[in-house]
Amino acid sequence: MSKILPGLSTTAWLVLAFVLSGALLAGALFFEHVLGYHPCQMCYWQRDAHKAVMIVTALGLAYRYFTKTDKYDRVLLLFAGVAFAVSFAIAFWHMGVEYKWWDGPKSCSAPTGPSAINPNDIFDALNGKAKLPQCNEAPWHLLGISMAGYNALISGIAALIGLRLAAKGTVDEQPSAQSRWSA
Repeated sequence: MSKILPGLSTTAWLVLAFVLSGALLAGALFFEHVLGYHPCQMCYWQRDAHKAVMIVTALGLAYRYFTKTDKYDRVLLLFAGVAFAVSFAIAFWHMGVEYKWWDGPKSCSAPTGPSAINPNDIFDALNGKAKLPQCNEAPWHLLGISMAGYNALISGIAALIGLRLAAKGTVDEQPSAQSRWSA
């Protein structure tokens, strides 16, 4: 990985990881609220994983900023890598359910989130007219890959990078912890 990402500092990776998860979460919200693709239960789980990545990286950045130390960089990198690995695992599981490689959870037959259906859909559902989102039906594909598939791909690469950096240790660019925050 060091040849792919030479000199990537802990701070740079934590910022990049935060932005990457934020962008994936924003994309999911765009698909839901602008394009009208309602999420299933597994979609919500993937969102929770990206929220965890954002929390871990934000706490790591705050810790590094306020303590002015890089003493726990490997732990911060490990936590970010593991959070992305969880995101990858959920997305890969969902992708497998969509492509009928394996069965999904029983709880995934209808949405449970507050924005999953509007009030008119309730009456349609009671009359048997509404089709609720199911985990095994991917409503959108690009080049044959579903949203869960793209999430698995991106999260998997990010997990590998984060875990590789954690195994390697810090790669900060300046000897002083204070100097990494000035620019």
